[in-house]
Amino acid sequence: MILPIIKYGHPVLRQRGKRIEAVTPEIRALADSMLETMRASAGVGLAAQQVGQPLLLMVLDVRDSERPSSLQIKDTEVDIAAHMPMVLINPVLNEPTGKEVGYEGCLSFPAISADIYRAESIHVSAMNLEGKPLTFRCTGLLARVIQHENDHLHGVLFVDRMDSATKVSLGGALKRLQKETQADLPPTRKRGGRGLLTSRQT
Repeated sequence: MILPIIKYGHPVLRQRGKRIEAVTPEIRALADSMLETMRASAGVGLAAQQVGQPLLLMVLDVRDSERPSSLQIKDTEVDIAAHMPMVLINPVLNEPTGKEVGYEGCLSFPAISADIYRAESIHVSAMNLEGKPLTFRCTGLLARVIQHENDHLHGVLFVDRMDSATKVSLGGALKRLQKETQADLPPTRKRGGRGLLTSRQT
């Protein structure tokens, strides 16, 4: 099921995700819907906050991108396509190395993009959709997408990582988007609120 994508200005984008203790049918259904939503929007990554669910869950698929990536499992490089799409639950990022600037957009910020500094390589520990532990190291676009979506899981947006000059140049567009989003919110949501899927349902 294709879900509405939450836009900048909605308070759920600033909520830290709740840990998922078990992969329930509801979590599986949410992950499937997120993948369908991401593909329908021509995205390469999507965090649960972007569909209104403050949970530690992201989905991604970089196999069709022209931007290079690498994936190593147990110090052995593997075929990325064989591991896509990827669902990461409760991800933890460690051992960042290097630093590079790269172009980023975001489905929650239509028509807005910027160059953002990220770690060149990261180590990731997470749980997959089968409830099994998953660990790997990645570089390139895959590392960038995971870092971008992991920020979402903790209430951080890519606008927070823009340099001051970029923020100034995009200031008008960001304010318009924020105003449009907030104008469509019911009064209770403008003050914040909980996601649709509560911790009791996870």
